[in-house]
Amino acid sequence: MILTVSFKVKNFVEVMESWPIKIEDMTFFLDREDNAVKSVSISFAKVPVSIAPKIAQDAIDHNHQSIPTIKMSSGEYVNRAIQQVLNWQAVVSGLQIFDLDFDRYETSYHPETIEEEGEIHLSSFSLTDKSALNSECDFEQIGRAFCVEPIGDARIESTSHYRDGRIAFEAGRYVDAYNNLFLFLETRYCDGKTQNNKQVKLLSETSVFVQALTTSISAIKDNKTRESKYLLEIFSEETDIQSKIEKIVLLRGRLRHHSLKSPHRWDPNKQAEYEAPARFLSLIVGEVVMQESVGDIYSPATLSSFREISVSSGFETKIQIRTSRLEKKPALELKMSYPTTVISSKICLVTLRNAIEECARGGQLEDTVKLDAVLPKRKLGLFCLEFGIWAYTEHRRIKKKEAIGSIRCSFEHSRHNLIIRDEFSFPVNAEIMTISYAWDLVRFCFNHIENKDPTTRIMNAKLFLDKEETPILEYRVGAQVKN
Repeated sequence: MILTVSFKVKNFVEVMESWPIKIEDMTFFLDREDNAVKSVSISFAKVPVSIAPKIAQDAIDHNHQSIPTIKMSSGEYVNRAIQQVLNWQAVVSGLQIFDLDFDRYETSYHPETIEEEGEIHLSSFSLTDKSALNSECDFEQIGRAFCVEPIGDARIESTSHYRDGRIAFEAGRYVDAYNNLFLFLETRYCDGKTQNNKQVKLLSETSVFVQALTTSISAIKDNKTRESKYLLEIFSEETDIQSKIEKIVLLRGRLRHHSLKSPHRWDPNKQAEYEAPARFLSLIVGEVVMQESVGDIYSPATLSSFREISVSSGFETKIQIRTSRLEKKPALELKMSYPTTVISSKICLVTLRNAIEECARGGQLEDTVKLDAVLPKRKLGLFCLEFGIWAYTEHRRIKKKEAIGSIRCSFEHSRHNLIIRDEFSFPVNAEIMTISYAWDLVRFCFNHIENKDPTTRIMNAKLFLDKEETPILEYRVGAQVKN
């Protein structure tokens, strides 16, 4: 089999001719459009076909269904190609700079014999997933960020280190990721001190960092991360907070200082063992950055400024919410306005929450069994939340012989233009299910989903008692709602 690794050229380089240069089992060549070089490639001949990507069905999802996975084992040749291209790049740089994209390389596989054709499941595989860092946020959040008052240079500079660290992590450059993420901490909190003991002391005295560290330790349940040899003591309950911080600082020293004479040096071609520490540090720094972003984007001043601009420019959507009560008393009819022209599932959820709170303030949740939202101009339904038939019975409650032990929430959400179904359960200890208690469960479930992943775009959700198949209530969005 012939295995080819290609690296895109990010700058403009003009070469009048190009032809393959073969040395033993390795071939160097340039891909061009007209005279512009588009990529630099290395091919290896006589590669065992057994390392070609294989499509397997041995992975199991949460519903115990097998799902296809791609198994890759060509890392050795990729590393050889990177090393060879780095060697070439260093030599040629005196004459011409080639800005190569080592984060998004492509591997392709071609049979050398007829027998090998059936063994190659994929002819090419490219690390060009542009959605890796996509959180599917609405424009309102992005637009509000522009309305925030100017922030200090220290925050801009330190956040740049965080951004570079996240990009490096997604590209698999875990050592670069860890170093950049630690540079965020060093720039922000270490006051120019570089000695280990001084950095440990300064970080230990920084409440924002300590809180983010504590939160991250509690949040990570993945055994692969917790059992990393670099993190074992950090996740140990017997290790005090200062010792945990010391472990983070010491690893920074090991990864930042590199010497070929050192037996503890890290191999730039074998960075997988540092994935867990980089992931852990990314979570800590991300917690700090996220709290700052959320605080700015959702501040009253920013909201007021963005709303004023959007409404005056005509970028506004009005929503009408009708509530249905069991008692023959006036029900609320709410009119809400949002600074957006696209009705997304996130806007629907925000509107639902606001409507629930208005009903609570009006003392109507005890007998409100339906919320229905529409666009007034077009009379199109946006979303509906409705209780099951039990809420319309004489007693308006569910009473079982045995206490209700758990609630199961099943929901469908959009992810990269696919609809995915998930569910979770949580224990309760209730003798009776009432309408007001059901509303409490609705708020808890939506908060739980958003806290776990703020980017979740819920298209419908149902709540069940224990293992029953009939939902006690259902939430669903309309067909015209954008994911």
